Amino acid sequence: MSTTAREPLPLEVGQLGNFEARMLRNFRAAVDDWDEVCSALGAWEAQHLTSENGDLAKGQHRAWVAELLSWGQLVQGATQHPGFPDQALASRVNSRLRHLQDKLALWHSTITPAEEERILQAAFE
Repeated sequence: MSTTAREPLPLEVGQLGNFEARMLRNFRAAVDDWDEVCSALGAWEAQHLTSENGDLAKGQHRAWVAELLSWGQLVQGATQHPGFPDQALASRVNSRLRHLQDKLALWHSTITPAEEERILQAAFE
């Protein structure tokens, strides 16, 4: 152990821990906001995509889901970084991304009536 006097760290370096905590807190808040918008989409789907005018709303829906997926993939990139400290948040992001991908498949996949009938037959046999 050295006996020489040590100078205090410069303010910018000494505040690094606080900076990291603020970044993570703000990142969590941004993920919460994104997740809230994703959740709200379900009510909108029930109101607009299941009505007789659903075809008119499908284009808007596809664009929104694509944008939410894009933001989610950006967030996922950060949460998959080896040093990311919140694995619960990373798991939540991954789950929401799967949910959005399922929405895209559910509302926007194109299958023939024959394929639809085959799936229904297989599901209820």
